[in-house]
Amino acid sequence: MSRTSTQNILVSTTPRLEGWEIREYLGAVSAHVVAGTNIFSDIAASWRDVFGGQSQSYKKQLEQINEQVVDELREEASARGGNALVGLRIDHDQISGQNKEMFMVTASATAVRAQPSSKQDSAGRQEGEKAVTAREVSTEEQIVRLNRKAQHGDLKLKENRWRFLIENQVAGLAGFIQNTVIETLDGLARRPTRNRKKQLERQLENARDYFLSIPEDSAKDHLYNTTSHDESRVVDWAVGVLEDGNLLDLGRIETMLKGDFYEEQKPALEILTRVDKPYYEKEDLGRLGALKSMIENGFGKKGKVIEVEVEESGMFSSDTKKKEVWQIKDSARNPMDQKYCSETGLDIYGFGKTETRPDEALGVLKTKIAALNRRFERS
Repeated sequence: MSRTSTQNILVSTTPRLEGWEIREYLGAVSAHVVAGTNIFSDIAASWRDVFGGQSQSYKKQLEQINEQVVDELREEASARGGNALVGLRIDHDQISGQNKEMFMVTASATAVRAQPSSKQDSAGRQEGEKAVTAREVSTEEQIVRLNRKAQHGDLKLKENRWRFLIENQVAGLAGFIQNTVIETLDGLARRPTRNRKKQLERQLENARDYFLSIPEDSAKDHLYNTTSHDESRVVDWAVGVLEDGNLLDLGRIETMLKGDFYEEQKPALEILTRVDKPYYEKEDLGRLGALKSMIENGFGKKGKVIEVEVEESGMFSSDTKKKEVWQIKDSARNPMDQKYCSETGLDIYGFGKTETRPDEALGVLKTKIAALNRRFERS
């Protein structure tokens, strides 16, 4: 189950999220914080605090407790695979018993999995948005500045900037983030120091949350493109994010299976075995069946078997004989009993030892199709 960083989980007191589409309800979650009433003993409340206004110290203490209980809700939502909370409600109660008084804060909400809405009435927005707030202008100005820095190659992604990009779903920098991921993975491959390694790993966590925050189509464009990279660690990272976001796109997979063997077909098999959709419809059965047929009929030997002349020397003469060897990508020539090429590490079908093969993808597809048939037969 994929998990969203708790700091990126949206929270709403209403049943809906403006500009977001709820794809799955994951159930109610609740959290409690209980403390003794002496937590407020350090607040020197004057008569003015009681009768004339609001004690700022008391207010601050309550806000800290409320934040704590909401953070617990975020943890629970993340554990269930959610990325948002809707219908948030916070209640405050005082409990007394055995000459003791306790202060309890209870928070409840519904954990959901949501994605930015892809359908917006642009005409209606243009008519209704005749004015923008100063905060909206400030946000757009910050985006412009970040884009300029990225174009000039001097954009440094610190934590505050990552939070800004994620919270505001700034899809325009997806290409820059894509390149950042590749550079970060390259840095990790060079065995950095422990502190540097932690920084690079945190960079990848932020990049993952970024791609899961921006509009789905934009995220797919860049992540599916990244799976064609020639470095396996880059491909694995991109497929991992697709997996976390349930970003399987059957149309894109069909296109990939018609493309280049190394850059598209092989990554398509990896995606099919690891990535799901957020939900399936009955019409998906036909598309999954079509993909199954494409895999069954679309893969064969990518290497070639050739004959080479071999000299065999005897005691009195030498004879030239022909011997079969196999070769892939015009690299080394390998004996027929050698499974993997000594130069490329690929077998005669074009696959490395740890790469996903057609039969593995077919196994996953067959199981999924059977499971969906059972579900739709019952509905």
